[in-house]
Amino acid sequence: MKQHEKILFEKLQHSNLSRDVPLKNVRNALGSVAHAIGNPLSKTEIMLQFTTFFQDNLGNPILPAALPAALQTAIPFFIFGLTDFYGGYLKANQIVQTGGGWQQANVLNGFGIYNLDVFGVVGAGFNVVAGDFINTFIPINPAINIAATTCIHCNNIAYGTFLNSFVSDLITIDLIRYIVPIANINQFINPIFFGTQTLFGKTSSDSIDPRMYITSKDFQQQRADIPINLPIDKTLIAAFQMDVFCQQASWVLFVKKVEALTHK
Repeated sequence: MKQHEKILFEKLQHSNLSRDVPLKNVRNALGSVAHAIGNPLSKTEIMLQFTTFFQDNLGNPILPAALPAALQTAIPFFIFGLTDFYGGYLKANQIVQTGGGWQQANVLNGFGIYNLDVFGVVGAGFNVVAGDFINTFIPINPAINIAATTCIHCNNIAYGTFLNSFVSDLITIDLIRYIVPIANINQFINPIFFGTQTLFGKTSSDSIDPRMYITSKDFQQQRADIPINLPIDKTLIAAFQMDVFCQQASWVLFVKKVEALTHK
């Protein structure tokens, strides 16, 4: 065990540790984001990248403008929600529904953590690595041989590992930096939905409009800094719709603290 890991473990053992007191010395060992205008001081950051791919039945990439009009509609991304993940994101799909001409593909062959043994060869237009989460959508009209696949990639560790960490750890973030291409700032029209669900399926949710957090201070059209004290555990659901013409976006999660939920 490395020195900074020992410090983190020892401090997490103390039950009298205030939930809002930063873990001293751990931040210095792990590194931190430089304090500058627009960059809040934080212990660490996690980047999630969201990408949408369209392809025909031969695996050839299709540009959004070439899609039939009925399919030029937004497609949902389901984030976090480990409990809902095991249920096929049934609750997330109720909060952020798959609309337009799309429907979610069969869970057995189009949904889950990407693995060559499970999903086989990916089309030439994809840039997917093991550990990414992919979700496939197909047209409601069976005569249209097109598929849309969403991919969530974590730059720090495999997304599957990140998702599974919520079994044993509570990760609290204090800011989401939401970035889209400058040509696709209309993506911010789509709200972000957060929800929680109980063991018995009771769900509550609320939404955030990213446009409210594009401020005149350090103004950047393609970036929304959303200050939020958000503890992430296995019951938390987050989801948003991706505009069909915006094929990529990213979230930078500024981590406030990590707490062990179980003894290791």
